[in-house]
Amino acid sequence: MAPLSRRTLLRAAGTAALGSAAGLTFAGRASADVSAAAVRVGVDYSFGRPRPSAIVAAGYSFVCRYVSWSTGSKNLTRSEADALRAAGLEIVTNWEYAANEALNGYSEGVRNATEAQRQAVACGMPSSRPIYFSVDFDASAGQQSAINAYFDGIASVIGRTRTGAYGSYYVIDRLFDAGKINWGWQTYAWSGGNWDSRAQLRQVQNGITVDGEACDRDEAHATDFGQWGRGVQGTANVYGVLPDGKLTFSTIDAATGNRTKTLISSTTVGFTPKAMATLNFNTILMTDTAGNLYRIDVITNNTSLGYNPPVLIATGWTHELLTYDGNSHLFGIRNGDLRRYTVSATKPTDATIGAGQLIGNGFFLNTLAATASNWLIGTTPAGALLSYKLDSAGTWERHSLATDHWYFDAFLSPGNGVYYGRTTGDGLYRYLDNNPYDDTGSDIQSFPNDPVDTTGWTQTLLSAQPGTITKG
Repeated sequence: MAPLSRRTLLRAAGTAALGSAAGLTFAGRASADVSAAAVRVGVDYSFGRPRPSAIVAAGYSFVCRYVSWSTGSKNLTRSEADALRAAGLEIVTNWEYAANEALNGYSEGVRNATEAQRQAVACGMPSSRPIYFSVDFDASAGQQSAINAYFDGIASVIGRTRTGAYGSYYVIDRLFDAGKINWGWQTYAWSGGNWDSRAQLRQVQNGITVDGEACDRDEAHATDFGQWGRGVQGTANVYGVLPDGKLTFSTIDAATGNRTKTLISSTTVGFTPKAMATLNFNTILMTDTAGNLYRIDVITNNTSLGYNPPVLIATGWTHELLTYDGNSHLFGIRNGDLRRYTVSATKPTDATIGAGQLIGNGFFLNTLAATASNWLIGTTPAGALLSYKLDSAGTWERHSLATDHWYFDAFLSPGNGVYYGRTTGDGLYRYLDNNPYDDTGSDIQSFPNDPVDTTGWTQTLLSAQPGTITKG
């Protein structure tokens, strides 16, 4: 006899839930009450289709949706995904066909993961996001060997870092302990009141109704729980200087990472640039190798790129790096010293840029960008990724987001956690920091198989206009 899934049990019991989230005790790896945690709530559903607007109105911010071998109406479709995203809902991808298919071992994992990836990407899921695979029955420890093999097969297709599981506390606990998954979605069913704190998602109640459709209630206990679809919106406006001194202007769709335009000026700036910062859509600050600070006023960047002759603002600007945070703060690094300047005009002159405040020394970075007001981010020659939070007095905090592998000769941000890094091979790669204002880089998404471009970014300097990206 095949094991019964918790959905089969639910149908057999009518609309009575298998348990009540409010009545559970939180034992095992997590002891805090779920209601006391800062969590997001969502729903999962199969054959029913609550309207996205109704899901939002009910207070939910994400949905967990199926891909499977089913030829019926269970699976997520591109049109449904688009409607969910348009309503502001994020999506989590889950594979489930048969409740006990994990018992079929490695080859079944390979087969299911291949199809899950195909369907999910067709629905709009970025190819780097995780997928959860269901173990939807009360699996015993004696069945774990076959289940482990199943998840080895999954990982062989999509990678271990993207492999997730749905199941009871005991299944999720054993899979995490064995190193078979990086993502866990635990149901309260068959869990004896225990919660595994490593699981990013919890299914806390079955049998709720949203918009007249049967759903289950879920909670996200991590910033990044595998969600996709809501993401960022806006256009990154990127200025650059080519080796011959000509100015460039490029636009990038932040949601897709696609470069939508590149323009090249017909004239050169007339000096050897050293550092640059974009203040707004048509104003750039740039220094030369002699320490002169220039303002470049762009006339047009629609179908052609034209600008007025650079205006000399000041001398003595020997900074190796410059960036602007979009909120009157210009930052410069010189010999490891970080200074903050107040810019009080849209078209600044020497009189409207302050004398500069020394923030501190030891800032030996090879790239510098600003992701928000008084928030800096940059990379070191050793490949570390660092962020800095400053207050009005100039006190700062440093956060290590990554210790290595961030090797770029240009790094820029149009805001809200969207980052672009230019490699020595002239490729421009993109990243999304789901919470750029925390002290960790664990929630930074990379898109190695979907860069902006693999080659062609040959500018000696690059700078993004700040504050053009929103999360919606």
